[in-house]
Amino acid sequence: MAKKKSSLTFTYIGVMEKSDDVETIMLDEIMRKFQSGKRYLRERIFEGKNRKEAVDMAKPLFINNSRYMRDAFLEAEASISSQKELLPTYIQQNQSKIATLNEQINKLANSKKRNKDEKIKYKQSRLKKLTKQNNYYQYHLDNGTVPKMVDGSKQMFKELVHKKITKEEWRDARSNAVYSRGEKSKGGNENIKLSYLGENLFEMRVLNPFSDKRGDRLSFVVYFPDKFVFSMAFYLETGKSYSVRILRRKDKYEVHFAIEEENSCEPTFEKGIAGLDVNPTNLSVTIVYPNGNFRVSKVFWMHDLTTVSADKRDWIIQQTVVEMLMWVKSFGVDTLSMEELKFLQQNKNASFNRMASNFSYSNITKTLISTCFKENIALIQVKPYYSSFIGKMKYQQTYGLSIHQSAAFVLARRGLGFEEKIPKELLSVLFAKEAKKGQPL
Repeated sequence: MAKKKSSLTFTYIGVMEKSDDVETIMLDEIMRKFQSGKRYLRERIFEGKNRKEAVDMAKPLFINNSRYMRDAFLEAEASISSQKELLPTYIQQNQSKIATLNEQINKLANSKKRNKDEKIKYKQSRLKKLTKQNNYYQYHLDNGTVPKMVDGSKQMFKELVHKKITKEEWRDARSNAVYSRGEKSKGGNENIKLSYLGENLFEMRVLNPFSDKRGDRLSFVVYFPDKFVFSMAFYLETGKSYSVRILRRKDKYEVHFAIEEENSCEPTFEKGIAGLDVNPTNLSVTIVYPNGNFRVSKVFWMHDLTTVSADKRDWIIQQTVVEMLMWVKSFGVDTLSMEELKFLQQNKNASFNRMASNFSYSNITKTLISTCFKENIALIQVKPYYSSFIGKMKYQQTYGLSIHQSAAFVLARRGLGFEEKIPKELLSVLFAKEAKKGQPL
């Protein structure tokens, strides 16, 4: 089975050591001007200006440097694209919530509960709010526009409105980053250059656009963890392009060093293939032989994923993914087959909603992709249609598997190119039964 080569971005995060106060103040000013320029450029994009026109307008107002303003333009474009991509998801989630509320209102109206009028009134107010919000999103989707964006964060904006934070804190949150895209022709990155000093330290030289001296740079020392140092130092020696984002968080400066590598790992099936079914609380894996027959299966649990903090959740995901892939490699298997899916909140009940809101599917897939890349494991994405249904019907009882392990079995076979055949006389009966239960297929 042919597999297209794909590129993957790796980001290494370091922390700036304490530096000269004057240079730090200058860096803060670059961040402030960069972020202001980004907001200005975003408005010019809405007006229909192309990159050259918008950058030429922004340079005399913010940073008189083409590369800084081109990067700010790219950041503005990315924020608009992100909002456009999210609109269909927002609409689908709201439609699901609206349908559920209508069902609840109808059920309450036909009940004999004493306080039903109060509950109906409350749900109707929620319904009105959701409908208005959904119409707002639909308007933007239909017209190719995006909702009003809030830089900083919506949470901080609410705190500002309620006077829980000062205007200074709000401005600080809106002017805390600068980004520089990599250029191979300029030795990796023209505006923010990194070089290895030794041990865990790297020198970062930031082009000072406010200096009268040509090529003047601010100099900082950045600490990176041991696990990143060798890879970064080796990469910098190649002269390939790299991107840098400097982010200020609570008086500390993070340096995000990003490189793009091509994944040339080809899928092989000499020892078989592993199928993966991703769920909110576990990763279910089933390994099959090259002929598609069952070999072994295991569930890797992430019990606390839905209750812990975001940082702890990321750690659990990382540890579980690594453990799962090491287990797969222990069988000599170097190819993983998984499905493409969107995990949308269906608003079934409070428990489900809590689980869904904390289900970092995107974090899991990103961790999977990067870890597969590092461990030289080929990753195949297959269509997810009816994998749970077929697995439950054909393999669950035969091999004593869970619904998710049997779905992983189907995905593994699909990665090998096998197609499952379901008896027609069973399909209509069983499909109707699963649909009635609300079983996701």
